Amino acid sequence: MPDPHSDTDPTLAEVNDQRDRSRTPLIVGGVLFLALLAGCVLVGPMVSAMLQARENARRTTCMNNLRAIGVQIEDYYVVHEAFPPGWEVPADEQPTLPTWGWTSKLISLTGVTYPTPEDLQQPLAEVLIADDQRMEFVQSYFPEYLCPSDDGLAYDGENHPDRRWIHDGNPVPFGLSMYVGNAGHLHDAVGDQPNTGIFFGNSTVTLADVSDGVSHTIMTGERDLTNCRAGSWPGVPDPMKHDGGPSIWNVVAGAKPKINAPPWDGDTLCGEGFSSLHPGGANVMLVDGSVKFLATDTDSQWQAEATSGEIGVLQQMMIRNDGEKSSP
Repeated sequence: MPDPHSDTDPTLAEVNDQRDRSRTPLIVGGVLFLALLAGCVLVGPMVSAMLQARENARRTTCMNNLRAIGVQIEDYYVVHEAFPPGWEVPADEQPTLPTWGWTSKLISLTGVTYPTPEDLQQPLAEVLIADDQRMEFVQSYFPEYLCPSDDGLAYDGENHPDRRWIHDGNPVPFGLSMYVGNAGHLHDAVGDQPNTGIFFGNSTVTLADVSDGVSHTIMTGERDLTNCRAGSWPGVPDPMKHDGGPSIWNVVAGAKPKINAPPWDGDTLCGEGFSSLHPGGANVMLVDGSVKFLATDTDSQWQAEATSGEIGVLQQMMIRNDGEKSSP
């Protein structure tokens, strides 16, 4: 009869040791799970705070860019006693060719020697057709015109392919800008037709014309490149067009789209308005030089006729003289 206490049977100590070893993976797994859980609890909010701080810094940079543009507009105003024209429209030009936009007039912002005021007397179309060394400058980008929340170098700092001048069947790029001016309420005002904002064809708007108040009227604002095609600082590929292609929307925004309207789909959406990649809204600069953040849900009700009481707050802020002193 076998001995129940044979040397081959494990001792009590050995049995307990084996049991402890069998539990080791479970214990290690439990410890790792608790460590991972603690990491998520502690690190998650930290990462979120870091990302928020980074976005806040980008948004601040964009606000500072707008303020810097405002200072340059003020410098221009002191010399010319009016705001720069939204875009220039040469008389009796057929077909219409590219023209300098309001941003190109702010030459001190770029910190370069071209274009000088004298150079700006030469039509942009002549510069482009000449295709000389000035083209490199016209196609350059400047950090002051870019918002770091967006991918400003998606096209090497040049404007969106759909917004380029077509010459002899070839697209001619312009330098990128993510800041556009307020053209006003009228959607179809192309060429040198007047509009209700600050920048339009051959405009010479003065402070006296802004009867709604400089703290209630939009001067400029953001437009992102990723969704909404942004714009360009040199000017307008075709001042007689207002569609989604090469047109006045290279340098201005209209009142029809709401803030951060849906991406372009062939209709009048964000490519003709103000937008940004900042969560929840976009920055705009008022005529007094202050910068405001307009939320995506800012009241926006566009009507072809800007009748008081029937248009939204955004539309009222883009009309300089309708008697409505609206604020976001």
